[in-house]
This record gives sequence, structure tokens and C-alpha cells, in this order.
Amino acid sequence: MKCQFCHQDVDDPCHNAQQMQQRAVSHVERCERALQSQQDAGAGAHRRDVQGNG
Repeated sequence: MKCQFCHQDVDDPCHNAQQMQQRAVSHVERCERALQSQQDAGAGAHRRDVQGNG
């Protein structure tokens, strides 16, 4: 099955963001990368919002 967070074909994909975060804490590499990617995307969106409102 393809994981909605890391977009890899895995046997046991994460079913929600909390599960992905828990696996990232447990050093599951694909989940760590997915979590970092989400954080980077969120930070970029926040910066755009702040600049757009100024």
C-alpha cells in the first residue's frame, strides 16, 4: 500500500499524522523524512501568510 505521508509503497502505512509522528520518534527513516517535509511546508506557508498580511 502507498503511504499518504511518505508516498512510499510499504506493507504497513501510517493511517494518520499522529501515527506518522510516533514512528518518526522511533526513528523510522521514511516517517522522519515525511514529518520534516510537513514541518518545512508548514513553515513556508506561515512565512507567506505573514508577508502577505504586512
